Amino acid sequence: MENLLDHRLTTLMVVAQTGSLTAAAQQLFITQPAVSQQLASLEADLDVPLLVHHGRRVKLTPAATELVAYAKRLGQDNQAVLKRLRLAQTPPLRLGATRSLGAFLLPQLLAKVIAAGYQLEVTIENTAVLSQQLLAGQLDAALIEGNYSRQDFAAAPLGSAPFIGVTAQAEAPATLPALFDQLLIVREAGSGTREILTTWLAAHNAQLSDFRQTLALSSPTAIIELLKQGVGISFMYRALVANELARGDLFELPLAGFPLEHPLNLIYLKESSFAAEFSPLVATAREMLGN
Repeated sequence: MENLLDHRLTTLMVVAQTGSLTAAAQQLFITQPAVSQQLASLEADLDVPLLVHHGRRVKLTPAATELVAYAKRLGQDNQAVLKRLRLAQTPPLRLGATRSLGAFLLPQLLAKVIAAGYQLEVTIENTAVLSQQLLAGQLDAALIEGNYSRQDFAAAPLGSAPFIGVTAQAEAPATLPALFDQLLIVREAGSGTREILTTWLAAHNAQLSDFRQTLALSSPTAIIELLKQGVGISFMYRALVANELARGDLFELPLAGFPLEHPLNLIYLKESSFAAEFSPLVATAREMLGN
């Protein structure tokens, strides 16, 4: 047995994927009338219309679209339940972390939770990739600082961390327009750090293209090393450059409104059966962040 879902939900998901009752029937190895009967039965039980017919094609109603998203989350959760049932012991927690949090929060957090007996498998990626891996059932939870889909994920707030502009110049420009002549080093598309910056820029009627030149790098460490060589400016969490700031190797940009306080979260699939198991991890992270 590989699927604990109501078989009618599975049929609806295949119809959503194919856009056709006939194609869904072929993929499920049943007849087209059987597909229609299953969906009619599901509509009757829910008392909610699920499909709008356009010739041979079908379109999901908004209620059906929401139901399919829920069924996908439930299906991933069911697979995790089945895996646990078949193992003699609890499988490791598959934890993701963004590259920024992987550099300044994750090492200390891992040291504490490993000492407490946690079994872990850790993946470090940007927010967009981690979200995709959660939806695909490849991760159980993820530490992120970027925005996330509230339709797909629940979140446990961990606290916040100061987000700053960084330069090697002891006397740097203090206004945003004055910074446009600088090389801006940014994180790659899909990064929560980049999203924080672009959101702030948009609130000030600006965008990345306003800068004379931009360089995208996926490694916080590489960005910091470039800054120390006097190359460009960047924006990141203060904790990433705490030592460099203390030594005078780097300096905070004196921009009005900074530092920004940005929330950090542990996210996981909505309706996850394992949400309670994340509580010790959340409590430890909150303690480390002073919350």
